[in-house]
Amino acid sequence: MKKTLLKLLFLGLFLHLVGCQTEDDVILEEENSIPTTILYENPVDLGKSSTPATFICAGTPLPNGYKIVGYLNHINCSSSFGLFLGFYNAAIIVPIGTPILSSAGSGCDDNFCIWIVGNDFESNAYVDIRTTTGNEIIGTYRGNDRVQYINDSGQDVITLRLASDFERSEFASRGLRIWVVNPDARKWGDGRTVRRSAGSNPNQDCGQIECLDP
Repeated sequence: MKKTLLKLLFLGLFLHLVGCQTEDDVILEEENSIPTTILYENPVDLGKSSTPATFICAGTPLPNGYKIVGYLNHINCSSSFGLFLGFYNAAIIVPIGTPILSSAGSGCDDNFCIWIVGNDFESNAYVDIRTTTGNEIIGTYRGNDRVQYINDSGQDVITLRLASDFERSEFASRGLRIWVVNPDARKWGDGRTVRRSAGSNPNQDCGQIECLDP
């Protein structure tokens, strides 16, 4: 009888230990499945968006044609150096898509420069120019032919100086239509007309941005 009780006691203890081990495994699995913390720069619902999203680890250069929309801590990324915002080891990125122009105008001392302000310009974006009456591209400004930077408000800026006499003549009379082109996304916007301002512009007031000659 005592042997039977001892066997039952050991059996119960064994089952209890097995049960605890299983519970610990479940807890570990639940901890590993906890969603990572995400901080979005802008309200973006990636679950409902048709835009393909991926991520890069901290220390990885941002691929051309992509922008950061949020941050997270990812199990496959190191947390030892170069954290985003000092806390996150990965960034959520999406393709930039179509450039958005918010304003444009003439600038430089002689008003034969064009400045363009907007968002979602790829780092290698360029500008196509047409007359107001035709569809033929009469000027393309890329690389060193234009200056591109991000202003203090976080907006993309492109400035360029018109190169040909024909462009300058059209600019001073009827105006020119401009398109910012994102070559990687193969998208462009937005065809607005810009005209040369009358008179001199000694302060290079390019829409409250810095006018830069290429």
